[in-house]
Amino acid sequence: MSIGGATLRNKYYRESMKRTRMADGYSKTMILHGHGQSMVEFALILPLFVLFIVGIFDLGRAFFDFIAITNAAREGARVATFWPGKTTGNNVVNAVNTEFGSSPSVKIECWNGGPDYEEKPQNNTPLECDSGKPVRVTVTYQFYPILKFFFPNPINLTRTAEMMLP
Repeated sequence: MSIGGATLRNKYYRESMKRTRMADGYSKTMILHGHGQSMVEFALILPLFVLFIVGIFDLGRAFFDFIAITNAAREGARVATFWPGKTTGNNVVNAVNTEFGSSPSVKIECWNGGPDYEEKPQNNTPLECDSGKPVRVTVTYQFYPILKFFFPNPINLTRTAEMMLP
């Protein structure tokens, strides 16, 4: 009877422990399989999270370049108005390249009273713009994003600055 009694007590003891664990919300199967489930969920979410972070980083780079070409266009227009009649197209392009740090495309235009702006050459001849009229400097830069899978072609960033000649 002691053997059967011990077995009977152990059986009831195990059953009561199971009920206690289930009542607390914990079971042996939940404890053993819970970590695997969270690892699978993490593996599913991780690529999306990394893509999101890299996208934010890329957007920050694009804004940085956009602000830089804005400042470069403004600096080019400032140089064009600094010495009216003596400033050359090369002076303006050099100022833009110095401000931006690389070689974007630069277009220099003067308005001489006609319906459209007149494009000026980028050489060592002085810009012949009328006094009291605006000069326009347009800077275009090709931005290459990190996420080439979504943006296979470069993105053109263009900014224009316009200032009046004294």
